[in-house]
Amino acid sequence: MKKSELAIVLAWVSSVDGRLINEMTVEAWHEIIGSYPAAEVRQAVVDHYREVSRNVFPADVVKRLQVDPDLGQLPNATAELLDAQKAAWCRDHGVTVAEFDEHQHDLEWVTAVSRG
Repeated sequence: MKKSELAIVLAWVSSVDGRLINEMTVEAWHEIIGSYPAAEVRQAVVDHYREVSRNVFPADVVKRLQVDPDLGQLPNATAELLDAQKAAWCRDHGVTVAEFDEHQHDLEWVTAVSRG
């Protein structure tokens, strides 16, 4: 987000809570949340004031966005792969995923199912 966009968001914040906004305020906030998209930051601020009756701070915005600004929201590829592998193993061994989940820590059961 550009500093000029953040300055507009902070001017809106000032109209809500009366805080003084200056160049250093914009600089400090930009250092913390400047990598997030302006529209999302503005929406996070609006949502904050709809739900909370205290001043908004950069940490409030980050918490609401809950996304790494450099990575974006990434799917959990590891979990997806493990789920697919578990489903394939269950299919190959004639058991359901629910049965596997119930007995996965029972070494005798896993050994017996693995042998067929």
